[in-house]
Amino acid sequence: MLVDLKVSPFEAREVNMHGLRQAPLGEVLFDGCRVPKSNLCPETGDTARLLTLTWLANRPLIGLLAVNIGQKALNMAREYAGVRKQFGRFIGGFQSIQLDLAEIETAVVSSRLLCYNALAALDRGERANGLSAMSKRYAVDACDRAVALAMRIHGAMGLSRELGLEQLARDVRSLTIPDGTPGILALIQGRELTGIDPFR
Repeated sequence: MLVDLKVSPFEAREVNMHGLRQAPLGEVLFDGCRVPKSNLCPETGDTARLLTLTWLANRPLIGLLAVNIGQKALNMAREYAGVRKQFGRFIGGFQSIQLDLAEIETAVVSSRLLCYNALAALDRGERANGLSAMSKRYAVDACDRAVALAMRIHGAMGLSRELGLEQLARDVRSLTIPDGTPGILALIQGRELTGIDPFR
């Protein structure tokens, strides 16, 4: 344990968030907290490297959280398109609805494959900084759009708390922040593409 509450008292509290209410976020305050030197991590002192390796795995995993949200939205939209009627026809028969469903499915499937690809590269021990950043950035953005399209397919009901799509919209939007914002992730990917560091 890096910081033991019994040895090094600190304060922790929950942060009320816009989305992801089922997985609360917290903040830790280390004001005046003294930690024994023996708790340094890792022993080599290369904590920046350890943190980077953690981010590399976390980013595609956050992308997969977005994929799960997008898949839920797709399932709801597809089901609704098969039961809701307008002008005497199921709305699933309208071209615009089929186009939106196709966009949602493409976002979900491509995001899933990109995240799996990043995780597989990490498993193989490859340098995957750009791939990891790309997977999270793309998956969250694509699935955010997928949820918006699913809400549009549902019409006014898509905005209702009763249906739950608005919760998915808040949840997927909340994923843009952890482990790198879209702008930072794009710069990480750009650095890998060019070999030029945009941060210094």
